Amino acid sequence: MDLTRRHVLTAASATAASLAGGVLLSGCGRHDTSSAQQSPLALTVAAKSPWMANQVALTSDGTMFLGLPRFPGHETTPSVARRSSDGTVAPFPGNAWNEWAPGDSGRDSFVYVNSVHVFADDSVWCVDQGGLRPDASPKELSTPKPGAQKIVRLDARNGTVLDVLRFDDDILPTGAQMNDLRVHGTTVYITDSGLGALIIHDTATGRTLRRLAGRAQMLGTQSPTPTPTTASPSNGGTANKHRTPKSDMIEVSADGTWLYWSTPDGPVRRVRTSVVRDTSLSDGEVAAQVEHVADIPLCGGCALDTRGNLYLSDIDHHRILLLSPAGERTVLASEAGLISPDGSFIDGDRRLYVPAPQTRLTKLFGHAKDLTSKPFLIYSLRLPDTFDGIRLGDAVTGG
Repeated sequence: MDLTRRHVLTAASATAASLAGGVLLSGCGRHDTSSAQQSPLALTVAAKSPWMANQVALTSDGTMFLGLPRFPGHETTPSVARRSSDGTVAPFPGNAWNEWAPGDSGRDSFVYVNSVHVFADDSVWCVDQGGLRPDASPKELSTPKPGAQKIVRLDARNGTVLDVLRFDDDILPTGAQMNDLRVHGTTVYITDSGLGALIIHDTATGRTLRRLAGRAQMLGTQSPTPTPTTASPSNGGTANKHRTPKSDMIEVSADGTWLYWSTPDGPVRRVRTSVVRDTSLSDGEVAAQVEHVADIPLCGGCALDTRGNLYLSDIDHHRILLLSPAGERTVLASEAGLISPDGSFIDGDRRLYVPAPQTRLTKLFGHAKDLTSKPFLIYSLRLPDTFDGIRLGDAVTGG
């Protein structure tokens, strides 16, 4: 393989990354310097939703589920939906869970679903923040009522509630917002994007840990998101109210050894799962073992394959970046319609799915009116065996 600017690590560093069994992306700066030799792949529209969709996940039989956030201007949504074989999208599970309204307790209904994911057992995991966005809603609607912030696991076939995880104030103090999750074996790893923390829950023992709360490792550069150019006093625009979340994206390596996380504006960091689960270690001792993996551009979501490649939803450039364990980076796909790409997913057929929720076109980002258009699209592409000299892997299922 010819050395280009994509190959930014020394042979020794690449070998170390391979031995570690995880992603090592230290050569990836926030200012994209990719010099892709292979043209980006084409994205196709895999699904259309009548509601804003920022999350997508599929079961082993190809049934698609969507996460539908109650974003400002999009409060009328069932929060979770399932796509039928004929392409129609309907609320899931289709009862009171999808019928929350202001004033409801939110204990047994979806309030603000921020993540939907499917793992090895084919059940549907939903992360409900329990309150509307604090940067766009009054305190009475943005403050979760008791039991409203939760993780709900559903049977993908009939919508039966299999489990509901709720945590006490010591795990979810005031201001905490569960954002996304990954599962490996009996361990559930969750990011808190409100205050910045990791939450680790063992489904076998019921033990839950809150780690690295408020520490620098849970924070990004926190650079302000640019106000759209169309939002200005001259055209009736308002101030950009969007707050960049703290720890947000999360992944676990296929072998369960490494836990990765990032804020939308980076950087990507990692720590051994054995370290973060070790109750004999203080947060300070855990923090000392956190590794800086890569600086990244502003991203809405990510996915990880079994070869340790990271797929990032690049918001500003409407594209998917591929970052390899050896430090290579290239543009996997680019599409003008990929507006505000968010939580992506690799299915069992090695297709990468990426939703385009158009969140940057909402009033939250300073527009005088909501500029989103229906339907909301879910894009996909089939992952080749190799791309631009990088070997690509399969879906990480957490089994």
